[in-house]
Amino acid sequence: MVKWSDLQPDSASLRATINKMTQEEKTRLMRAVQQRELKAMLDNGKLKASELTPNDIKLIKENHSELSGLINEIEAFEKKRTREMIPALNNQQVQLDGYLLPLKQNGKKITEFLLVPVIGACIHVPAPPPNQMVVVQYPKGYEQGELFAPVTIIGKLTIKSTKANLALADGASDVAVGYQMQAGEVREYKKSAAK
Repeated sequence: MVKWSDLQPDSASLRATINKMTQEEKTRLMRAVQQRELKAMLDNGKLKASELTPNDIKLIKENHSELSGLINEIEAFEKKRTREMIPALNNQQVQLDGYLLPLKQNGKKITEFLLVPVIGACIHVPAPPPNQMVVVQYPKGYEQGELFAPVTIIGKLTIKSTKANLALADGASDVAVGYQMQAGEVREYKKSAAK
């Protein structure tokens, strides 16, 4: 069984660094990140100095320079985490639970769909990152019961960057997808019994 988090890169060392921090240190880190975002919004004109709240002004004046290196590391990892696929999963037989968004149908059966980790993903902007979406081909077709009911997919996962044209209530949109799967089985999700 593969989880959605398995489809993204991980940084054990970065996670360990943050886990070792006290709650006070984590709060300072969060404020430093918020400060950087606020300064960026001022620098690129998305926010005017006259629109700053007293809390914003206080935040901008704080000194978090010792956290700059860690924040740079977090930002670099976040770009990697949302853009890169996991080569070890290429051509592997996997089982993945998620929600389907129909792309192609044959009568009442869905033969191609996007599998996403959360209900309503792609319906709202922004769409999940490419490594959190899988285009699934299932020529046999799956007759979807309840709308937004989770499914379990078993099949061969491949890394293949593509765009999927998703029909939405207010039109259609192309979304970037990082994985594809040729499904051998699509079934209604059943929660496994607790051990």
